[in-house]
Amino acid sequence: MMMTMQAKMGFAGEHAHIASEEEISAGLNAANRVFSSHHVDPADCAAANQKLGRDELLTREEAKLCVIWGEADDMAFRAVTLGWLARDIDIRLVLQD
Repeated sequence: MMMTMQAKMGFAGEHAHIASEEEISAGLNAANRVFSSHHVDPADCAAANQKLGRDELLTREEAKLCVIWGEADDMAFRAVTLGWLARDIDIRLVLQD
């Protein structure tokens, strides 16, 4: 699956407002590197992840997209919070309207 569009991404969560523009940019860049390395569209990954969240049956491809979304979310979180001292932080990657 090739990346066909550039999905608009951002961050949500209780602590998302704390992140600086530089940290947000670093997080988005980290997530985009993951999507690019797997040659997938972030919107496809987000759709599969939403389907998983609704407890719907996934195809094998959708399950792979969920794993990729999780990897991107983890890398984005790590990039945004690099240097933060708190461990219990609620920030997650989201597609924005």
